[in-house]
Amino acid sequence: MNDKQKQISRKHVRIRLRDGVQAKVSIFRVFDRNVDSKDTPILLNNMSPSGLQFAANLRFPVSRDYSIRVLIAFGEWEFSIIGHVVWRRQEENLYVYGCSFLPDHRLQAAIVQALNEKLKKMSPNYDRIHAMYRELSDTHTQVGLKLDAMS
Repeated sequence: MNDKQKQISRKHVRIRLRDGVQAKVSIFRVFDRNVDSKDTPILLNNMSPSGLQFAANLRFPVSRDYSIRVLIAFGEWEFSIIGHVVWRRQEENLYVYGCSFLPDHRLQAAIVQALNEKLKKMSPNYDRIHAMYRELSDTHTQVGLKLDAMS
C-alpha cells in the first residue's frame, strides 16, 4: 500500500508532532496473557485518535499476537493507550512503526481534545486549520458515541 492509499484508508486525520513528543512503550499482552515488561523511550512522529507513528531503537514484530502500551504526556494530558504494531520500516539506526489503537470512543474523544490543544500551541495563527480538524474529529467522535449508546 502506498502513502496515498494509507492516507485515504485512515479514519482520522494524523497530526504531525513537530520536534516529536517523548513517550514510552512496553509490551502489554502476548497471546492474551498480560506481561510485565520494562518501558522503553520512543519518539512520537504523528498521532490521531485511532493510531500513531513512533520511532524506537527496538525491533518489534508486526503481529496481532501481542499488544503494546504507549504512555504519552503532552500539555496537561496523559494517556495510557493499548494498540498493535501494524507496520514497520527501518530508517538509519531506528525503526519507525505504525500503531493502531484498540477501539475506545471515550479515549478517542479525549485524544481529539488533547491534539487540538497541541495543534493550537504548535500553530497559534491557523484558526481555519484548527476549526477544520475539530469539525473532522467531532464527526467521527459523534458517530462512535452513538454506536456505543446503541450497543
